[in-house]
Amino acid sequence: MHPVNTPGIKLTVMKKLLLPAVVLISISTSAQNITASNIIEGGKTLVELVRVFKSPKDATTQHGIADKKDSCSIKNTADLCIKNSTGKPLLISVYKRNGNVYEAGVLSMKILPKNQECLYELKSGIYKMKLETEEGGVKIIFGEGELKLNACENVEREIKF
Repeated sequence: MHPVNTPGIKLTVMKKLLLPAVVLISISTSAQNITASNIIEGGKTLVELVRVFKSPKDATTQHGIADKKDSCSIKNTADLCIKNSTGKPLLISVYKRNGNVYEAGVLSMKILPKNQECLYELKSGIYKMKLETEEGGVKIIFGEGELKLNACENVEREIKF
């Protein structure tokens, strides 16, 4: 017998073979997309790890804890607050010592009775402090002395009779 060549039989055989081929191709393509995305994500992770290891090591201690860098320690400054507990207004003059002489720049402030005033971010060092009062329009030196300011100190002084 001769095989019957009918177009319908060839088409169904072709469909049966084509359908599994399409399914296999689509599965392998999606597997490649997943693999490619895994490689990309792995590359991103690797870049982040390199950034961590390349970061400056002076910002961390040996234990891995970051050091706190205050602006006062970087700038080498301190604060000075003076409280006037007297019954008279005080005129405070502060001179920074530079070797054996005092700098020309004078910091002055007037503190009313029972009040407090502050000077912020003074460079650390030795300062001469002069306290004056006024009686009848005449300035009278109430006290004079030197004061040492260290970086990051908040010095508070109370002036009383």
